[in-house]
Amino acid sequence: MLLSNFDLLQNDPFTWVALLLVVAFGAASAVTVHEAAHAWTALQLGDRTAASLGRVTLNPRAHIDPNGAILFLLVFFGWGKPTPVNPLNMNVDPRRGMALVSAAGPVSNVLLATLFALPIRAGLIEWRSPAFNTPFSGGTAESIIADFLVYGILLNSFLAVFNLIPLPPLDGFKLAVGILPAPLARKFDQLGRYGFAPLGALLFLEFLTPVSVLSGVLVPLADLIIESASGYSVR
Repeated sequence: MLLSNFDLLQNDPFTWVALLLVVAFGAASAVTVHEAAHAWTALQLGDRTAASLGRVTLNPRAHIDPNGAILFLLVFFGWGKPTPVNPLNMNVDPRRGMALVSAAGPVSNVLLATLFALPIRAGLIEWRSPAFNTPFSGGTAESIIADFLVYGILLNSFLAVFNLIPLPPLDGFKLAVGILPAPLARKFDQLGRYGFAPLGALLFLEFLTPVSVLSGVLVPLADLIIESASGYSVR
């Protein structure tokens, strides 16, 4: 995000700082609620691993990973501190329990995006499309609030969709393992032995080649969430 707008820092530093602030807000809100939802859901299922480390909180300091945060600001993609979970401590089937914990993250992002969109949906705040408006260019307190809300909606929607990709180490992989029939789940789970490699290959194609596999799928899905929540499309 900011990396692609580096020229803006030289030509219009005020707008660049404004963009930094709204992206930082959106990323922090998305990562915080996502990881806290994992920790809270695990606790409800009987696993206190994350709770004992103080992760059942909406304090961003408990969930923000510095490297992931920097990457969020640079390329609109990043991560938070992984939430530790021990499915053997759960009072439900471990595989199903991990599926529930994994699903909680993306679901929480969709809910937060919807919450941010409520003032826009109700007509109290005007929608300010990122495609046609630079942050803080409206010149009023209402427009600044709108910018924060819009980027909160964007980041939460994109993080929800991205995490549902069924590849390790994303939530979608653990969710798939938890809901697939046992024989198929065991075979699919073997994909985990390759770690980050499959997802890394997709990211390589996305950012370092003309092939845009991820954006071609993720952008329409994220936009569906954004439009459903706010009534506006970003495309």
